[in-house]
Amino acid sequence: MVNLAKPEKKNQKVPSNGNKMDKLPESILLRIFYFVSLKDLGHASLVCRQWRRIAYDNTLWRNADLRGFNLKSDRILALVDRISPSVLAMNLNGCSIKFSLIVVIVEKCVNLRSLRLQGAHFTDLSHEFRPRNNSLRNLENLDLRFLYGDDCKVFMTLLKELKTIQCLGIDNIGSTADLDIIFASFSNLRIVHCQNCASFNDAHVDILARSCPNLESLCLAGCIYVTGTSFPRLLTECRRLKTLMLSCTRVRNQHLTRTDWGQARLTELDISYCYGIAESGLMALLPKLTGLRYLQLSFCGWGRALTDEVMNAMSRTQYKRLETLDVHSNFNITGETLCKFVRNSCPELTTLCVGSAINSSEELESLLNGLRSLKHFYITKQASIRTETVFDCVKRFCQHIETLALYNFYAVNRHRVEEALVELVSACRFLKVLCIRGTNVPLRTELAHLANKVKNATKRNDIEISRRPHFLLTGPKLCLDSVFKS
Repeated sequence: MVNLAKPEKKNQKVPSNGNKMDKLPESILLRIFYFVSLKDLGHASLVCRQWRRIAYDNTLWRNADLRGFNLKSDRILALVDRISPSVLAMNLNGCSIKFSLIVVIVEKCVNLRSLRLQGAHFTDLSHEFRPRNNSLRNLENLDLRFLYGDDCKVFMTLLKELKTIQCLGIDNIGSTADLDIIFASFSNLRIVHCQNCASFNDAHVDILARSCPNLESLCLAGCIYVTGTSFPRLLTECRRLKTLMLSCTRVRNQHLTRTDWGQARLTELDISYCYGIAESGLMALLPKLTGLRYLQLSFCGWGRALTDEVMNAMSRTQYKRLETLDVHSNFNITGETLCKFVRNSCPELTTLCVGSAINSSEELESLLNGLRSLKHFYITKQASIRTETVFDCVKRFCQHIETLALYNFYAVNRHRVEEALVELVSACRFLKVLCIRGTNVPLRTELAHLANKVKNATKRNDIEISRRPHFLLTGPKLCLDSVFKS
C-alpha cells in the first residue's frame, strides 16, 4: 500500500496513518479500495480488522483478475475460497495454476458467469476429478483458447456438463468426436471462437447450424479444414448470425457461389488470406451484404480476387453502415475505383487500410477528401507519393484522425517532412499514434530525434511517434474478446 503520511520533519510529531484513516467513513474507504488493484487489496486486508472487512467486500471482487498473483501458494486457495460467493468474472489468462485451485473454483464459485483460461497451464493434474452436477451452473462465458495436451483434457468432462454456456472459446481441443458432443449439447451458444483447430471441419459447422439456432458470432480463423460446404445450412438455420470470421481457412470459391447470401444478415465479415476465393465468389457474396459494418479482404485469393468489377458492383449499392474496410494487399483494384466506392457508398467509414491501389498524390487527395470522419488510416509505400504529401492530405481532410500508419515510405527532404509533421500534429488534435515503419535510413535512424522535435514544437507530449507497429483494425464488435471486455 502507498504510505499516505507526510514526510516527517525534525522535532515534529506526525500522527500515524491509522489515526487519519480511522476518521474516514467506511463508505469512503470502500470507494478508495475500488481503485486499488486486487493484489494490493490482499495486502490492505492485513492492516487491521476493519480494513480486512472492507477489503473483502463483495462489490470489490466481482471481477477477479488474478494474473500476477502467486497462484502456487496456499494463500491463493484461501483467497478464492473467501471471495468465491462474490465472484462473477475471473481472469486466469496465462497463469500457471495448481489443479487444486481449479477444483475450488469449480466447486465454490457458484455465481461465476465468466471464466478466462486462455494460455493457462495446469500443474499437478488429477484426471480423477469429477465435478458435481451443479458446478458452475451459472457459467455463461468460457475461454479455453491456447490450451494444449493434458491441459485440454482436464476440461473435456467438465465441458460436456456445462449446458448454460453462451460464449465459448476453444483452440485445438479434443477430437472430432469430442467436438460433436460439445456442440450438439450447447443449444444456448451465441458466440463460438474456434481458432487454429485442426479437428474442426465442415461437419462441425453443420452441427452448430443444426443445434444452435441462437448463434450470432462464429470465428474459425486458421481452421484449415473448413471449406464452406455447410454455409447454406448455417445461414438458413442461424438467422441471427451477424459475425463470420474465416481468415486463413480453406474456403472454396464454388461453395461461396452456391450459397444464397441474400438471406444473410451479416454485419462483420473477415475473409482475409482465404486463398481459394476468386472474383466470382466475391461477386456472389459482397454486393448482397449491404449491412456490413466490418469487412476484411486483405490478400483474399492471393490478392487477386478483389477486382474493379467487384468494387463497381459494390458501388451500385449503399454500405451506409460500413465503418472498417481493409483492402491492402489486393493487386487488381485501381485507385479510381476505390475512390468511387468510398465516395459514393461508405459515408460512415472510420477505419481504412489500403495498399497499392492508391498510387498518386491526386488519388490520395480524392480518397481522403471523401473520408472526413476517418479515424484510423494505414497506407503502404507508393513511389510517386511523398511522405509529406500524406501528412498534408491527412491534415487537410481528416482532422479527426486518431491513428496514422505509413509503411515503407521514403523521405527525400527530411526538413520538409519535419515541417509537414509539425503541421499535421498541430492541426489534428485527436491524433494519438503515428507509426512509421520500414522507411529509408534518414527516417529510420532519426525518428526518435524527429519525434522529440515535433512534440516540443507542438507541445503535444500525449502523442506517440515511433516505429512500433499498431494493429489498426479494432476487430469485430460481436466476438468473444468484446464479451470479456464488457
